[in-house]
Amino acid sequence: MKKLILLLSLVTFSAWAQVPKESPWKTKLRILITQIAGPEWSDKLLGKQEVKIAEFTLPEIPKNFKKSTDVTSYNKQSKPDTEFDKLPPERKGQFDKSFIEELFIVTRKIEPKDEDLSTWLNNLDQGGSREAVYQALVLDEVYATLEQLDEKPSVRLIDFCQRFSKNFFALTYTEEGLKQYNLYTLKRTLTEKGLDLLEYYEGKDLEELYRWYALFSAEMAKEYSPLFKSKLRQSTEAKFHYEWAKGMPVQHIKSEFILKMHQVMNQLQLLQ
Repeated sequence: MKKLILLLSLVTFSAWAQVPKESPWKTKLRILITQIAGPEWSDKLLGKQEVKIAEFTLPEIPKNFKKSTDVTSYNKQSKPDTEFDKLPPERKGQFDKSFIEELFIVTRKIEPKDEDLSTWLNNLDQGGSREAVYQALVLDEVYATLEQLDEKPSVRLIDFCQRFSKNFFALTYTEEGLKQYNLYTLKRTLTEKGLDLLEYYEGKDLEELYRWYALFSAEMAKEYSPLFKSKLRQSTEAKFHYEWAKGMPVQHIKSEFILKMHQVMNQLQLLQ
């Protein structure tokens, strides 16, 4: 009922929203409505987003991009403080807690213990990155044990890995090659490859990072929307994900990539 009242209150603004180019306030309103009720309602109230085709082509994918083990220093593109950066510490902590809880579930299929939450929340509060938390979880002894399990990727998962890698990494994996992976090794390998590419764009041009992430997210929503609980992740509009990425810290863009990859791969593994 509360959601309905909020949506009805927004109808008044919908007539003002029908403008050729989406303004910043309209974009924020679209994200709010999508978060509450889903992309269908945001389209009904605000109209579909107009997307220029040239604006949403994949940026050039380099043949050799930075590896996770490469510690060579480089200059990252600076980004002004986002709305998240301006939140009070307790509010940031709530979002960080949700991230850690979801990260444990999609990587290890278990909920974090209280001591785990305390450790990693403190790490993030002291300036640590979400990407670093992920790397710590998939490179420790617990995850190493999971990588020893006899759990080979399903046919559906192999198909996803081949198509995804070709479209977004410009890499080709054979079916036989992918069959050699353990499920957990495969999830870590592809996710780390994506983080390497995002880090490459972060050092080169943030606009390219936003475009790559937007097209990745839109494609994931088109193909696997039922696998996502979040209304934000269910949006199939590249423009929507592009605007979201522009307004968030880079580490949050990376963390969304991590969670989406593991969530989809976990679910596809169940579809033998």
